[in-house]
Amino acid sequence: MTAVDHDTGRDHDYRNAWLSLLLFIPSLVGAFVVGEGLLTWFGYSGEEDIPAGVALGAGLPACVVFALPAAVTWFFARRALAAGRRDARGPVIVAVALPALFLAQNLLVFVVGLFA
Repeated sequence: MTAVDHDTGRDHDYRNAWLSLLLFIPSLVGAFVVGEGLLTWFGYSGEEDIPAGVALGAGLPACVVFALPAAVTWFFARRALAAGRRDARGPVIVAVALPALFLAQNLLVFVVGLFA
C-alpha cells in the first residue's frame, strides 16, 4: 500500500462521513411517519390534548428513527480518525447535534402544549 492509497482511503471515509449527514433528510420524513403513525395507532388525531405517556410512546421511537444516521456518520468518521484525519470530528458533532435539537424542539412543543 502506498502513501497515496492511504490518503485516498482517509479522504474517502472523511467525505463519506459528511455525505452520510444527508441521510438525515429521509430519516426526518421517517421520524414524522413513525410519530404520527403511532399517535394514530394510539387513537389520537393530533387535534386533541395528548397525554404525556402517549406523547412519549410516539415521540421516543420517532427520535430514535431520526437519530439513526448518526451511527453511519460515526462509523465513517471513526475510520477517518483512525487513519489520521483529525478534522473528522466535525461531522460527528453535527450528527449528534441534529437529533439533540430535534429532541429539544419536540420537548419544547410538548411543554408549551401543557401550559397553553
